Amino acid sequence: MKIGIDLDDVMAICAVAYLRKFAEEYRVELPDEREIGWHLLRDMDPYVSPEERDRFRIKLYDGTFFSELEVYEDCPAVLEQMVAAGHELYFITARAERRRYITETWLREKGILDHAKAVHLKPIGDFRPEYPRGRYDATGSAEYKTRLAKELVLDAFCEDDIVIAKTLADAGIRVFLFDQPWNRDLVGDRVTRVHGWTELAQHLGL
Repeated sequence: MKIGIDLDDVMAICAVAYLRKFAEEYRVELPDEREIGWHLLRDMDPYVSPEERDRFRIKLYDGTFFSELEVYEDCPAVLEQMVAAGHELYFITARAERRRYITETWLREKGILDHAKAVHLKPIGDFRPEYPRGRYDATGSAEYKTRLAKELVLDAFCEDDIVIAKTLADAGIRVFLFDQPWNRDLVGDRVTRVHGWTELAQHLGL
């Protein structure tokens, strides 16, 4: 199969690291780590305005944040098994193209860059001008990933975002939805929920 694979919160442990830094910066309480996730930011309006959250996001992402992320423990081994079984892997992220160097350096340091046929980041200019700078645009990212999935003729996609996963599934692409606190409501005929890389390997018969 030709499989697209998201980076953040699929390969890279991102939300927990982000929310920890956010809580430290603004001194807000976080729940049990198993329930830490992007959905918590929706409840932050009384404490931190959306505009201030945008500024925080830009500052963090322009620093060393992406280079310091950890990879999910069983991810490298399963990626290797997938390639050995004949699957073609494409790493596809909604990170901006200007973050290619830090992204590919991280993938190389984690020993997983060579497993991919290609690494795709969101192209320069492929951002909606009316959308606030620094704010995550799930709809725009869904359009980008679905368009690319069709161009690459992907059979499946590993994703964690609800909007992106639903858009991909509606376009006829099988989605392996990596279970996270923020995507528990999503179900669908083309959506297969997996609790990590070992379970994905089982679905692929590895």
